[in-house]
Formats: sequence, C-alpha cells, structure tokens
Amino acid sequence: MPLDDLTGVIETLQQRIEKHGASLRENETRTRLALIDPLLQALGWNVADPALVMPEYAVRGGRVDYALLRPDGKPAAAVEAKRLGESLESHWIQMVSYANTSGIPYAGLTDGNQWELYEVFTEKPLEERCRLRVSIADAPAHQSALELLLLWRPNLASGRPTEANEPILAAVTEREIVHIATHTIVEQPASAPALALLPPTPVAPGWVRLTDVKPEKGKKPQGYIRLPNREEQAIVDWVDVIATIGEWLYSEQRLRHDNCTLANSNSSRAQHITHTQPSHKSGREFRHPAELGRNVFMEKSWQPTDMIKTAVKLLQHCGVNPATVLIQTAP
Repeated sequence: MPLDDLTGVIETLQQRIEKHGASLRENETRTRLALIDPLLQALGWNVADPALVMPEYAVRGGRVDYALLRPDGKPAAAVEAKRLGESLESHWIQMVSYANTSGIPYAGLTDGNQWELYEVFTEKPLEERCRLRVSIADAPAHQSALELLLLWRPNLASGRPTEANEPILAAVTEREIVHIATHTIVEQPASAPALALLPPTPVAPGWVRLTDVKPEKGKKPQGYIRLPNREEQAIVDWVDVIATIGEWLYSEQRLRHDNCTLANSNSSRAQHITHTQPSHKSGREFRHPAELGRNVFMEKSWQPTDMIKTAVKLLQHCGVNPATVLIQTAP
C-alpha cells in the first residue's frame, strides 16, 4: 500500500464529504458505502473478503458493524459505523464494553469523517485509552494518512499497532520519503494464482459471462454484476458495468498510476479508456471522467456495445480473465 495511494483515497473522501455531505448525513448505509468501506479497503481491509472483515459480527449484547480479523480468524478490532455527522461520544462506553466482553483488544468508531480507536484491555480512563482520533475533512490528506496508518492491516493485525512518526518522516530527504512511501510502507501481495489464469466462472441461471453479453439497443441491464472475488453490485445502466470494474481493479491494485494509460482500439479514434489525466490522445478532455484514485482516471462515455468490449479490454490489460465476471440482467 503506497502512502500516496492512501492519501489519494483520503482526498477523494474529502471531496465526497464536501459535495454529498447532506445526503450522507441522512443515512448510515450511504455513509458506509461512500466513505467507510473505501477507506478500510485502502488500509488493506477488503470488506468483501470474509477472511479479513466480518460484517455484522455478533458480540455479547449485540452486533458490531465490522470485525477486522487477524490471520488466525480472531478479531483484531471491532468497528462501529454511524452516519456522517452523528456524535461518536455517546457510543464510546457501549463500544468498548462490546469489545471487552468479546475479548477484542481494540474498539473503533467512525462516521466516515471522524475515526477513533480505543485500547480495550488497559487500566486507564476511557479518554486516555484513545489511540487514534482523526477528522478527515479538517486536516491535510497526508497528515490524516499518516495517522490512519495505525489501522493499516499489517499494523493493526499484529496486535501491537504503532503510530507513524511524522517528525521523523519530515526530517528525511525527499528521496528517502519516496522510498518509505513506495517500499517500506508496502504490503507484499499474497501468492495467489493470477486472475488471468482463473477458469471462467460457472454460470448460474439468469447470469451470463461478460464476454457473452450483447447489449440490446434501448434496453438497460437493471440487475447485478458479480466480480471475480464473488462480490455483487447492482447495475442500472451499462455505464455501471465499466465503472464497477474500474473501481474494483483499482481497489485490488491491479489498475495503478504506472499502468493505467490504455487506449481503446475498439474505438475508431483510439480514445483512452484509462489515463493519468482525464484526457484522450488528442488532448480532448474525457466526456464523463471518473477519478478512481490519485492520477488514475477513467472515461465512462461509451456506446453500450463498446462499453462491454472496453470493459473486457480493461480486465485483460490488468491480468484478469473477463470470463470470471458475470452479469445478471432483468428479464
């Protein structure tokens, strides 16, 4: 996990809070999808992977929204989510109590903007147990990134999480900072089989492989997309297909700043599918850009037929067999 990638995610979240804050303050689910899940993902906690995160985890006396799991399957921390703007202070005691009675060493609270983490098993007043308190909207993104490294999966799952030392980072040279960001603070990928080698996903009734999808003029999908990790997301337009695939590829670090310059040969003008800036080879700006991360942009403006071909090419470019992606459309 390069540190600048985490900073880029935080910058995106800052923009969402500013632009969509009113809507997010109305609903916890919206807050989780727009703010909380993306940050957990950036910190190495893939919320769709039950080996890493267990949603709605049962504790004595209730349930918590997330249990962040250690390699042995036991919770490293329990995290409770609230809608944006909801006071966290009134939930401190209950959350720490939940973790205490369930043997969980750390308890977290967040409204997507405010993030707090408490030590559970220590003989101190509650306020002194607080290891993390950060407000994404009120601090520079790089500062929040450094503080939030306390929640980085290899750090928190170790059972002995330590804070990043900003003064030390500030004292070293720029070249050393780049080395720290791109090498020291990097989670080594697991030795999993390449997704490009995975066989086509078995097709259940009502589903079709992405490679076999043939959009009909004037007909929208209004169904679901199933990604290679078995995660499913709703789609109501063909643009949702490529948008979902792009976001997933970026979250899995298969689409990055160093490999995102990709032109679409299926288009007569060889327009960029993804690029380090929201513009095509000709210099013309993307018509419907999507910022997937820091300096990673996607063009979402394609005809439905080209949309599928473009999504297939993007998956292949990132080393993923497109036949492992399924689409379910309304009858």
